[in-house]
Amino acid sequence: MYYICKFSESWAIYDGNKKNSRPLDKSEIDCIKNLFPSLLNDNSKILVALQISTIQPNKLLNLPKTENNGVSKKQVEAVTKT
Repeated sequence: MYYICKFSESWAIYDGNKKNSRPLDKSEIDCIKNLFPSLLNDNSKILVALQISTIQPNKLLNLPKTENNGVSKKQVEAVTKT
């Protein structure tokens, strides 16, 4: 799991698994500012953090899980029942 942290005027990304961090470069900061403009609205906060975790595309789109060959489990069950 990753965390994007804004400390006053500096930005960093923290890897929770490896327990290390690095500063973000200007292009990465600009990208975050475009994706999350509300982070810039309140400058009174000392620390702002975004938690970033991976998600399977099928879960995001509520699609059925697929077998290794790309066929969904529902399709396999339908074929095996006939």
